[in-house]
Amino acid sequence: MATLPTCFRQALGNVQPAEDEENAADAHEQVSDALKADPGLRELGIDPVLIGSYAREVSIKRVKDVDVFGRLTKADDTLGPGDILNQFERALIAEFGEERVERQQRSLKTDFPDFDLCVDAVPARPRGDHWEIPNRPKERARWVETNPTRLNELTTQVNKAFTLNGKGIYVPTVKLVRQTRRSWLGDQPGGFFFEIMTYWVFVNEQPSETSVAAYLTFTLEKIAAMLPEVATDGLDDPTLPDKKIITKATAVDFKTATARITEAAELARAALDEPDDCKAAVRWRDLLGKTSEGDDVFPIPEYCNADGTRRSYPAVTEGATRVPAGSGRYA
Repeated sequence: MATLPTCFRQALGNVQPAEDEENAADAHEQVSDALKADPGLRELGIDPVLIGSYAREVSIKRVKDVDVFGRLTKADDTLGPGDILNQFERALIAEFGEERVERQQRSLKTDFPDFDLCVDAVPARPRGDHWEIPNRPKERARWVETNPTRLNELTTQVNKAFTLNGKGIYVPTVKLVRQTRRSWLGDQPGGFFFEIMTYWVFVNEQPSETSVAAYLTFTLEKIAAMLPEVATDGLDDPTLPDKKIITKATAVDFKTATARITEAAELARAALDEPDDCKAAVRWRDLLGKTSEGDDVFPIPEYCNADGTRRSYPAVTEGATRVPAGSGRYA
């Protein structure tokens, strides 16, 4: 069995949006400060918080958008969705200018061209234990329930509950599943949908594997088996009882996803079961594909050739002052 832990650590580092994190934090802070500076929003108890994949630390290269949840802690049922979107729009335009702010159905998008990313700020009013955000269907604007801050909490809880070598394994698995999805599928179902499927795999199946490779393989196999079911019945929202995750995926998208992720899971199983490190590494490389910059996510060990064969090193000559490089593997 080839688990290649060092290579997996490098692979996770290769999909980590390191440089984007600093820019995303800066952009998030600027938008939050602009909202908190508005007198009308302050009266409504504005309390912005970071949400989305970046907040949950499951983003993979590269971070294109950051989500700010504009909690209005003092808002009541009299607050209209259109009115609050107008107020958010005025506050952001006052700070960033009309050319950088775009109104959307439920949020305001602020562009940060120097960072090559944008920030989506969505207003939210309290609704019991949850929140409501604006939604604009064809008929009229209305409020719809959501609870993204709860997903932040659940992500932290599950990552603490499942550990490998003393560190959380759930978040790394989500990142690798997202990378596999990006490598093997088109747009739909999206990365968030696969993240929630990964959540249910961990919660329902309670995996207890002994390597990153095994956790990834187990999760992909369970997701492949889950896809036909959620295509028909929908995917449960872990933050809202009796609600489903919304997806733009069509029946054709789900059929394609089932076939492709089944193939990916089979490749992962073949890589995990392969006793030869070099042959296994090539399969892991093919599974995880490339970063947004076009580099291989999974590195081939230095003692292997790119085709999965093992490099041969010259024998030590008597009296030589140097010895050939080894494989880097120790008993």
